[in-house]
Amino acid sequence: MEDQTIQARRQNPLAADVTPLGRRPLPIKEKTAPLAFFFLCLYSIAVLIRPHEFSLSTANFIIIKVFAILSFGFTLITLRPIKLQPQHYLLLGLVPLIMMSAFLNGWGTGGIFQAQRLFVSSIIPFFLYSALIATPGRQRLLMYICIAAALVMVYNGHIQQASFNGKYGIGIGDSITVGRDEMRITYLGFFSDPNDLGMFLVMNMPFVAYFFGRGGAVVKIAMLAILVAFGYGVYMTGSRGTLLGSVAVIGLYFLISNAGARLILFACLSAPIAATLLASFGGLSSTESSAAGRLDAWYDGIQMLIHNPVFGVGMGNFMDHHGKVAHNSYVHVAAELGVPGYSLWGGALILNMLVGYAILKRFNRYPNDDDPQDLEVSEEKSEQYKEEANLNKALFYSMIGFMVTAFFLSRQFTLLMFIFMGMQTASHLRLMKLRPDLEEMFSAKMVWRCMGYSWAVIVAVYMTLKVGL
Repeated sequence: MEDQTIQARRQNPLAADVTPLGRRPLPIKEKTAPLAFFFLCLYSIAVLIRPHEFSLSTANFIIIKVFAILSFGFTLITLRPIKLQPQHYLLLGLVPLIMMSAFLNGWGTGGIFQAQRLFVSSIIPFFLYSALIATPGRQRLLMYICIAAALVMVYNGHIQQASFNGKYGIGIGDSITVGRDEMRITYLGFFSDPNDLGMFLVMNMPFVAYFFGRGGAVVKIAMLAILVAFGYGVYMTGSRGTLLGSVAVIGLYFLISNAGARLILFACLSAPIAATLLASFGGLSSTESSAAGRLDAWYDGIQMLIHNPVFGVGMGNFMDHHGKVAHNSYVHVAAELGVPGYSLWGGALILNMLVGYAILKRFNRYPNDDDPQDLEVSEEKSEQYKEEANLNKALFYSMIGFMVTAFFLSRQFTLLMFIFMGMQTASHLRLMKLRPDLEEMFSAKMVWRCMGYSWAVIVAVYMTLKVGL
């Protein structure tokens, strides 16, 4: 038997895995790294709910870093296979570009620090979420964690509002103190800004809608109550951008579900123009002067891009040139990192969104096989695909919530973006296993297109500011 195998290999060297019976061996079973995912769940709880910061005595514990390191280490050791997608390469390309941009702008050491922070605090979490969420059950567990975190924030915000005496707002463990006449709720960590808290609430609303759609009567009632609580939380943040984001998610859901491709394309192209006009009339600011300041920041940001098109003014240097942040994530990235940097950042974001949209419209059903012998298998895969497609829909609209609110906030490298992008990428990978023809959406041609499509936002804002204002 051994001689037959050796002879077969000599006749066909490429068939090294041919067995004595002439059949290929069964593929090696994938290893989904359950221990790494366990620490990723702990990391998610620590990052979003932040229970260690409820007390001042434990607020400085580095448990977030510990869970991230453990999850990353076990991922490298136990996850097989480890595959990187175009989004990973696009974001990794930002690391050397940030260092080069800072060096050319006279801030070499600062560029190294900024690049290191982006890699550790954003790209690694994106990789972990995209690689470890290998099953729908894991995805739903993380969605529950996100919803629970949002509910804790709303409850804490309600306590702040109830304790507000016109001067101060007090949060969990007296560790949150807000000194302002207008009470806008906040939370711990990077949620200390009410805009970030509101963004997170908006991004969780599609998750609630997902569980509402698949649950029974009790679950539906609970999800409706949670949705009302999130709306109340958005109101308490006082963030007009997040209020618009919640309205946009609902509006775009009905538009994408019912409209044709041309109308959807027109809406996407006109949305930045409409948002810019809305901001110009003070629709997102409490005063006319703040609205004018926002538009001045956008215009100055585009001027920075025009005068520094290759490497921008350097990451973190926008305020040195304008005095305030851009209040627009797209303009902010373009101004600081130039054409290459924005193309990488925007390309990764738009690629995720276009793949998600294609699954909603083109690949929303599993292609059933007409062979009667494969009918049972096809039905099983069809149900799996339907469940995965519903998860993709929830994640797609969550990212729409981010993209709308990010138009009025400088949150281009917030951890929320990379957590939700990672979950969305993991959904695409699971769908691609069920339907391999989805790989065409990740071709080099599509990546280049997405990098180009991302500039529609900048062009629309510039033309509106230049011509209409």
